[in-house]
Amino acid sequence: MRIGFVAEPYEERNASGMGYVIVELMRALPGEGKGHEFVFYSSKPIHRDFVPGEYTNILIPKGFLRKLLFFFKLADRPDVLIFMVPMMPLVVRWGKSIPMCQELASQKIRPRGIREKLFAFFRDQVLMRLSFRYARHVIAASQATKRDLMHFYGIAEDRITVSYDGFQTLEKYAAEAVSIDPSLKPYFFFIGKVKYRKNVHGIVSAFIAFRKRTGSSCRLLIAGDYGGSYYEKLREELQASGLREDVRFLGYTTKGELYSYYTNALACVFPSINEGFGMPIVEAMSLGVPVITSNISSMAEVAGDAALLVDPHDVDAISAAMERIHSDGALRDDLIGRGRIRARDFDWKKAAQEYIAVAERV
Repeated sequence: MRIGFVAEPYEERNASGMGYVIVELMRALPGEGKGHEFVFYSSKPIHRDFVPGEYTNILIPKGFLRKLLFFFKLADRPDVLIFMVPMMPLVVRWGKSIPMCQELASQKIRPRGIREKLFAFFRDQVLMRLSFRYARHVIAASQATKRDLMHFYGIAEDRITVSYDGFQTLEKYAAEAVSIDPSLKPYFFFIGKVKYRKNVHGIVSAFIAFRKRTGSSCRLLIAGDYGGSYYEKLREELQASGLREDVRFLGYTTKGELYSYYTNALACVFPSINEGFGMPIVEAMSLGVPVITSNISSMAEVAGDAALLVDPHDVDAISAAMERIHSDGALRDDLIGRGRIRARDFDWKKAAQEYIAVAERV
């Protein structure tokens, strides 16, 4: 079978989110799909030392509409075409198409601004609906995403297969670890882009409440891109609380730095408002770091009984979870043990095997 895979978004440096999922699946698919021919479509060349394996790389145009037209007119067609939605909602009326969906964020958290709203409407209500209409099957990153697909697009349950993502194995970067300034310890840790959906405002407000209630000297470290009006509001809140110097926005971190920040943390705090999977949950667990995460969406599903689950809209609940982690060593040890076991359930090779099984079945 000739299996096509659209590598969009594709990044070789600092890939995160959906881009990271794309890269890891491409690395795993050829090895798990012996006997099949793989064609990776990308708008920039895929370097063999970055994505090894047996595959053909075909370049496609840059630009959203030009990509749509390329696949619409494609002559040398694969038997099956797998692509990421909503990033690349292809309308494929030839062969067998399999959209893979990580999450449906804009359907649940409304976009702002006229231009963003118009683009979201065209993508989500026109292209996505057509993409799903002509799809042979859909792969979802979690049961939560599967439920969203059924709710927002009316896709029949038997047309959706759940395949969990793997995660970023940071232990291999232990040799590149850096020393954490002792003055920053102890600290809670968040990794992700500083934006509303990640509920960084809830984390910051909960941290302020925790500090004022307990008198602890604990700090909060936030790794990930930041800026704009949302970030400025966080700064203002911290300034007003007198804790501006106790919360550090780290920006981009190398893999070695990320390993160090995780492994020295009291806990990873990740109570997002919506996620399609929630990879930092598993990253932290694999490194023996306790996790505080949301009791909704995919996060409760991924964490299982190996994390403290909280209502992401309840600042007091997040703050209380921080206090429990901070004060209860036995609880931390229990979560560490449960987390290491839970992390073993997620693996890129397993995900690739499930993707190939879907391609063979349809």
